[in-house]
This record gives sequence, structure tokens and C-alpha cells, in this order.
Amino acid sequence: MSDLSEEEILSQFALNGQFIPEHEDTKPFTSVKQQETNEDRKRKAEQLEWMECPVCLETPRRAPIYSCKKGHIICKDCQPRVGHCPTCRDKHVDCRSLIAEKLLETTLKDYPLHCKFRVHGCSVQDLVENLENHETVCMFRSVKCPANHRGACSWMGPLNKLIQHVIQVKCAQVVKAKPSNSYFVSTIGDFSQDQTVFSKSTPTHWKPVMLISQEALKFFCYAIFYRDASGYWYAYVRSFAPTAVMKTLRVDIRIKKMGVASDHGQFVYTGGVASSEASEQEIREAGDFLLLRDCQVKKFQVNKTIMEYNITLSQVGSESASEIISIPD
Repeated sequence: MSDLSEEEILSQFALNGQFIPEHEDTKPFTSVKQQETNEDRKRKAEQLEWMECPVCLETPRRAPIYSCKKGHIICKDCQPRVGHCPTCRDKHVDCRSLIAEKLLETTLKDYPLHCKFRVHGCSVQDLVENLENHETVCMFRSVKCPANHRGACSWMGPLNKLIQHVIQVKCAQVVKAKPSNSYFVSTIGDFSQDQTVFSKSTPTHWKPVMLISQEALKFFCYAIFYRDASGYWYAYVRSFAPTAVMKTLRVDIRIKKMGVASDHGQFVYTGGVASSEASEQEIREAGDFLLLRDCQVKKFQVNKTIMEYNITLSQVGSESASEIISIPD
């Protein structure tokens, strides 16, 4: 595969940037029951308006559904984030609305709803029981920029616009797969002039690294490198893929001196990929990272280049069960 330009990345993403093919239960829903009358559909449309959450302006997908003492609906996703009812200002917003839950379960079970990310361009329309599954993998769902974790970018937008955002704003480093060998390689640099990260007593975060190749675009993976205040170095890979897909991904991270082809003296992590939504604490508890100390990293420093890293991704347990990117000999 030849080295991709930024325009080719965006073009190939438009063609291949999907996690998994659409399943039958997430294809656009084209009609309701034939025997329903216009009056039936009008009645259900009115009931949908009654159940609309005033915070996100969406119909709740499933229980629990909450309300204030006056009965104003609040969905389960918005309820933890509000301190009072947005409709009447009542401070008691932790009441379960059993009537609304029953209505959702029965009366509206055969009525199609639009995907809540239709404002970003999604055209899927389906039954409530199927829609929530679709929305967890929707390519139009809202995500945060990979640089959000270091406070460097507050962008939040549809997933299908993420690559374009990163390339245009340059809030993350884009590393494209090397031709012929097809693995990701780059370096971590030190501060300019007379400063060095090894003398810092505060955490240091480098830009997240988006891993770009024709196959890797399907998984939205990016690498994180940082050094904490105590001189511990962390390296790991996150993914925006749905949980079921993310669990099939494996990553190989190799840290070594720049330009050294031998495997001697390198440090290697081989294991799982972390979710883009996982906290730092959750990643540490799962053990999905490479951990080094200053004394280990210093051995790799060449002038202002601290280290070279090689990253390999593979997918297991899927129908293809094929390696996405291979480690060079």
C-alpha cells in the first residue's frame, strides 16, 4: 500500500470508515403496520411528544424513565446531569415514571423512531427495541476529540467527522502505515532548547497519535504516550469502535532506540485495546498499557529524540480473523 495523502485518507474513510456492516435490525425502517389507521398513527405521534425528554429532546429508548413530582419526563441518560426539572424547576427528579415505562414497552413497541443522531445525518429509523443497539455503533454518534484527555481540544462532534477534524485542526499527530511493511512507526521528542522532560515534576502529555491505514480506519484507533510526575511512562492504544469490535482488537507496542533494527533492548506490550471512553483509572486496572521508568527510557534517547515506537494492530475472533497490520521482520 502506498503512503496516503490527507485527501486520500478522507476519501478512503468515506468508502471504508464503518466498523461493521449494517445488520437487519438496524436498516432504515420504511413502514409501520399496514392495518394502522391515520388516527392510530396520529395518536402515537402525540404520545411520543408526551414522552420527549426536555433536556435531549429525544424519546427515551428504555427504562428507567424518571419524572419530577408533576410528571414531567426525564430520560435515564439526562437525569443524573440535572439538579431540577427543566420544565417546572422542581428539585425532585428521581421519581420513576412507571406509566411512561409501560407506555414505551407496550403502546410504542411497534412504532418506528428516528436515530437520535439524525441531526448529524443518520437516516436510520427503527423500532425502539432495536434503535438503542444501533445508536451505540452509529457512525454519526457524538464523540470527543482524542486530545480531550489532555485538555488540548474541546471539540465534540459526529464520529464520521473525527478524522477530518484531526487533520484540519492538527490537535493530534497523524501517523500513516509504512508501505510494504505496513506498520506504524514514529518518535517521541524531548523539549526544545535546554529543557528535558526527565527533569519535570509535573505530568507531560504528547499529542495523541491517530493510526491511519486503509484497514485501521475502520477502528478509529489512537495511541497515547505520557509521563507522570513521578517519572513513570505510559503507552497504550484507545479505540472508538463499539465494545464488541474493540474486544477483538490486539495491539503490539514496541519501544526502542531510533533507527535500531535489532530487537535487542526493546520493551514490548502485547494485549488489548482500551475504549475511548475509559478513564485512566480503568485502563490502569485493566492493565492494557506499557509501563516504563525514566531509567529505562533514557537508554533510548538520541539527542532530542527520546524514543522510537512501532505499533501493530490485529483483529482476532471475527469472521476474517485476519491480521490487519504485521510486524516487520
